[in-house]
Amino acid sequence: MDKLFKEMAKPIKIYLGIETVVDPIEKNVETTMLNPIPIKAIISDLTFAKIQWAMPGIVADKAKEITIQIRHKSLLEMSQKIEIDGEFYEGWRQNSKMQTRKEGNYLRCYIYLKKV
Repeated sequence: MDKLFKEMAKPIKIYLGIETVVDPIEKNVETTMLNPIPIKAIISDLTFAKIQWAMPGIVADKAKEITIQIRHKSLLEMSQKIEIDGEFYEGWRQNSKMQTRKEGNYLRCYIYLKKV
């Protein structure tokens, strides 16, 4: 897997954010994006059928599966958005927890574009 990662990995950008409570009565929160952090990942597209199977309940235009090194797990879990080739994706979360799958020294994660 290490050799595959070195050959196939492409740069992506992870955006972290700081949440500030604007109105404590109505619980309005404003998110300020920080500068992006570049990391490398193996990126693969998901077909529509696989999106429905892998991410039930998600309506997405596009979805991808990324594989990153395990040392970047905390960055991925704290991310607000992930930029790949100029498009901004979100990580698939359930109960506010990023859904990842550990495979040796690597993590797999599903990300998607929200349908607006």
